[in-house]
Amino acid sequence: MVGRLGGWAAVRCEAPAGEVDGSACATLRRVRRLRGRGRRHRLGLIALTVLIALPILAMGGCALLGTPFEPAIATPEMAAEALASRWTESAGIRIHYVAAGLERGPAVAFVHGSPGTWEAWRGFLEDPDLRRRARLLALDRPGFGGSARGRAEPSLERQAAAIAAVLDAERVSGAIVVGHSLGGPIAARLALDRPALARGLALVAPSIDPELEGRRWFNVAGSWRVVQWFLPVDWTTSNREIWWLRRELELLAPGLESLAAPTIVIQGGRDDLVDPANADYVERRFRSAPLEIRRLPDAGHFVVWEDPAPIRRAIEELLERPL
Repeated sequence: MVGRLGGWAAVRCEAPAGEVDGSACATLRRVRRLRGRGRRHRLGLIALTVLIALPILAMGGCALLGTPFEPAIATPEMAAEALASRWTESAGIRIHYVAAGLERGPAVAFVHGSPGTWEAWRGFLEDPDLRRRARLLALDRPGFGGSARGRAEPSLERQAAAIAAVLDAERVSGAIVVGHSLGGPIAARLALDRPALARGLALVAPSIDPELEGRRWFNVAGSWRVVQWFLPVDWTTSNREIWWLRRELELLAPGLESLAAPTIVIQGGRDDLVDPANADYVERRFRSAPLEIRRLPDAGHFVVWEDPAPIRRAIEELLERPL
């Protein structure tokens, strides 16, 4: 007799002893063996994942996982450095951002990668030369820091809308938008959706080519609930937004040819997180924008902290361009 057990087809041997259909019972035994083997394989895979993940997570400075990105909001240290926490709203989410420099005048908006917070750009917000020249704004992107931390937002359009909300709140008519890593395509999305708000783009190691943004082994592992138990919330949030990045970049791609904002791309030749070939993609796609690609042969992905001078020069040059 054939029945249903836990969603699996199963054979029940109900004939009296000595009259059991041998083929049916043999099938039952095979099904049970296969199901047991499948459970063991799944448990083994989970156990292996945990064994791999735990030592990595135990290493506090690991570049792959790192430490939690705790929100920095209106702290005494920020006040001492004239870094002001401010708030606006976008798509029903409170967006936290930090302002420094001029209260009026040219503006520079900084967009961090994944994961991250506004503090990725702290060195730029504290730079005395930039402070004298511009209003400096750095936000916690939706899902991070003080902006609905833990609530992943994979949509580049909605991420760009959060930047627009910050610029609108500050009554900025046009800003230089600086994006690092995932912040790069978000900055480009803003320039397409609200072109008047982006008078120039500085894209630092932008992860923008959909063909180069497939899911990696750690994205797959990070999607498993058992691994997420051990991950900091910011890394789980990052994985959830990056999971859909290729699809989002494919949606972005058709508009890039019409993007008009002057653009400078800064790309490290030794970047092992974002393929340097992303810069080649920008060179092919940005056909309408005044474009310059600046390749740093010895730089890695974290040029924002390791060698910020080329980024500062790009910002200054874009600020000098006439509106």
